[in-house]
Parts: sequence; structure tokens; C-alpha cells
Amino acid sequence: MAAVFFNINDVQAKEVSELMKGEGYTNKAEFFRFLIKFYKYHKSPAEQQFEKTTQELAEILKKLKIKGKLDSSIDEQLADV
Repeated sequence: MAAVFFNINDVQAKEVSELMKGEGYTNKAEFFRFLIKFYKYHKSPAEQQFEKTTQELAEILKKLKIKGKLDSSIDEQLADV
């Protein structure tokens, strides 16, 4: 398991302590692991759509690169569109 170290300011430290106490977390590592999972699985619809669109664009670019179309001019790239 990798260790992660970072600093937060005093206001953030107080907020973390209050949140931990209110939610019943016994240590900061447990609390921050929860935040990572929460962030990963609770994205807004706009964030989810952006990720989907980005992945789709990456696939299109990958296919164009395989076809050798990324090395040609924009007119040549769009000729069959």
C-alpha cells in the first residue's frame, strides 16, 4: 500500500476534525479513503457526460491515427465525413 502525505491549513484541519467526529471516523486515513471513493462514485451528470465524451473522442482519434489520417490536412481528414 502506498503512503500519501500532504499538508492542509488550520481551517481545513478543523473542518476535517469536525467532519470525522460527526461521521464517526476514527482516523484521518479512513476519512480520506472514504472521500476518494465518494468522489469517484458520486460525480455530477455533467462530469459523467464529460468523461464519456472524452473517452469517445479518444477512441475516434485512435481510429484516425491507425488509418493514418492524423498526418494529413484537415481537408483530407474530413473528405469522407
